[in-house]
Amino acid sequence: MLSIVVYLTKACVYAMAFYIPFALIIRRSTFFTINRIYLVSGLLLSLLLPLYTGPATIPSYAPPDLPFMEPLIVQTESAISQAIQPAGSFNILYLIIIIYLIGVGIRLIELTISIRGILKLRNKGELVVHRNIKVIKTNTPVPFSFLNYVFLPHTPVSPGVLEHESAHVRQYHWFDLLIAELASVVLWFNPVMIAYKHSLKQQHEYLADRSAIKSGINLTDYLTDIKLQIEPAIAPPMTSPLSFHSIKNRIHMMTQKKTPVYGLAAYIIVLPVIFCLLVAFSPRKQFQIAIPVIETSYRQVTLGLPIDKEYNFSLASGYGERMHPVLGVKRLHTGIDLVAPEGVPVIASEAGVVTKAQLAHAWGNIIVVQHDDMYSTSYSHLKSMSVKVGDKVQKGEVIGLVGHTGLSSKDHLHFELHENGVAIDPVSHLPQFK
Repeated sequence: MLSIVVYLTKACVYAMAFYIPFALIIRRSTFFTINRIYLVSGLLLSLLLPLYTGPATIPSYAPPDLPFMEPLIVQTESAISQAIQPAGSFNILYLIIIIYLIGVGIRLIELTISIRGILKLRNKGELVVHRNIKVIKTNTPVPFSFLNYVFLPHTPVSPGVLEHESAHVRQYHWFDLLIAELASVVLWFNPVMIAYKHSLKQQHEYLADRSAIKSGINLTDYLTDIKLQIEPAIAPPMTSPLSFHSIKNRIHMMTQKKTPVYGLAAYIIVLPVIFCLLVAFSPRKQFQIAIPVIETSYRQVTLGLPIDKEYNFSLASGYGERMHPVLGVKRLHTGIDLVAPEGVPVIASEAGVVTKAQLAHAWGNIIVVQHDDMYSTSYSHLKSMSVKVGDKVQKGEVIGLVGHTGLSSKDHLHFELHENGVAIDPVSHLPQFK
């Protein structure tokens, strides 16, 4: 669940990283096709980039006071730990996800109602074909295009208006709007999406205006035609209506000189700006801490299973690099996960002294048992603990119960074996798994 929040946060940052340079530097240029490609690509990348995880590895060592921490940067651990609550307590993440899903549901309902209304207009209207473009004569107050259809009122429409709406269809502007609407559903809470869609529609209008003028329609007549057609109306989603409210900007773009070729340098300037913004929130910033290789003694320890075989537990995740099920980042899994129902007894795998028995943020309830001067074991995400620091425990003695406290997605025991303070694969010391 935390991974969903992380994804949405990254997607918002990426969308802003693409839109802010556009709004500040290049939106006034007349390179409308380039601007259109830029904006659509930015939306797609904003949704796709957060799915990419490629953590870099930096050499470091486990801090001596945190010997059982999985290799996660300390700042990240501190940030996420504030949102982690013990099992059975209220988790703010649930409330955030519920509110988010309600918003998504509302946006999908609005989108569905709007599309159904447009399809009803199509079914009730009269279909004619104009230069290979499907035109629907229907009861609409203003002309607009939707998918590969142009919708016109029953009253006469000037050639300039028809050519404008036909350009939307020929240039597949509906495809851009589909991507924009889907992105708006996913990121409905991000106010930047309103400005983003507005800017994308502006580029569509500029392109349609240019196409109409290039078709041979007189500029003065065309401006008069679109002024007569403009009405204050709210555009349905995924449509390109002539009532689009940026008429002042459109007139300015139609009458101003084209941006000189050297204006393309603005896009070159934008690239490093975007790069810096993206790198600042890149998934590669989620570094792993590489555990150093330490020479160990030839002495080996043979452990007992931390959960009795009678409970039919299963090994869900072994020691080694994996994709974290909650954080959604690739990191070293420094132990093994034994899946068992909540409340199943957890037993000491070897005799020793309890050196830690506490609630430790992401680990939840954790118990650490020191067996000798070389080996120790830890038992994490426990529902409850039946020992305290300083207690001497025997091999097979119950020390706690299976749970899912801390950063955990299900009931299980996270079991670790440490040799000279460094996590090693415990399976190699559990003959029951061989």
